[in-house]
Amino acid sequence: MLSTGIKMIFQDVDGCLNPVDGEAFGVGVDWEPSASQVEMLEAIDDAVEASSVEHFVINTGRPWPLVRHLVKHFKSSKARYFLLEHACVLYDREEDTFINCAELAERCGLDELSARYRNLEIIETLFHWYQTSGQAQLEAHYHVDLTRVEKIGNLSFVIPEGVDGDAMLARIESLVREQLDAREVDQLEFLRSDNYIDILPGIHKLDGIHLLSAHLGVDMDHTLAVGDYLNDLPVFESFSRVLCPANAHPRIKALTHSKGASGHVSALPYGAALLELLG
Repeated sequence: MLSTGIKMIFQDVDGCLNPVDGEAFGVGVDWEPSASQVEMLEAIDDAVEASSVEHFVINTGRPWPLVRHLVKHFKSSKARYFLLEHACVLYDREEDTFINCAELAERCGLDELSARYRNLEIIETLFHWYQTSGQAQLEAHYHVDLTRVEKIGNLSFVIPEGVDGDAMLARIESLVREQLDAREVDQLEFLRSDNYIDILPGIHKLDGIHLLSAHLGVDMDHTLAVGDYLNDLPVFESFSRVLCPANAHPRIKALTHSKGASGHVSALPYGAALLELLG
């Protein structure tokens, strides 16, 4: 079974922790989960606590202000670490502190990863471009507010209702490639999730998996990644043990099927898929 020997789970949020009706999590800093969402979060927390899993790690593109309202419903001590902003940021709840990922990678002997974590200057260049011209160009085309989400490690903004997210992603990538230095742009990754456009500095969720697995001394064969959408592609393309819910994007489902016995496409949607695994 896929769950056999799993010691650590890396868990996506949007599309993977929602209640079975798919009710979306809010995108405002003052948002609070609904009763239905809280019920699912607490059911998963109980299941994690009762399981043989040792570490349950939220691995999301969301920044801390958009995660903290979810986190308070995970009471288990197994939910100590939170990888945020596509693993550009790591929060330790037990110590109530943000961990320097570059220094942690160096201590773990992950020199290449440490170097990439130190290379966030490109995102500062991207922030400046978006503030001075990129946002205005996109807003002139879409006629909506596209204020970026307050992040420190990647450029993200909410996909407006009724807008084709794939087309929007292609448009901003084209603008960035036309207007910024190609040597810097080539190090960026352009992705989208259910709700967000995300431009990453060559760091992504898979890096967080490698970093925390090394830090906690958990063999990669004993870790499981759960995701559902295109921003999870780097994980599902390279990682061996994966789970996706029934609502996952077709490409994620196809990659999961390609893993054979190490991958599982659940017949259940959203958080119910993880509950089935843990149960």
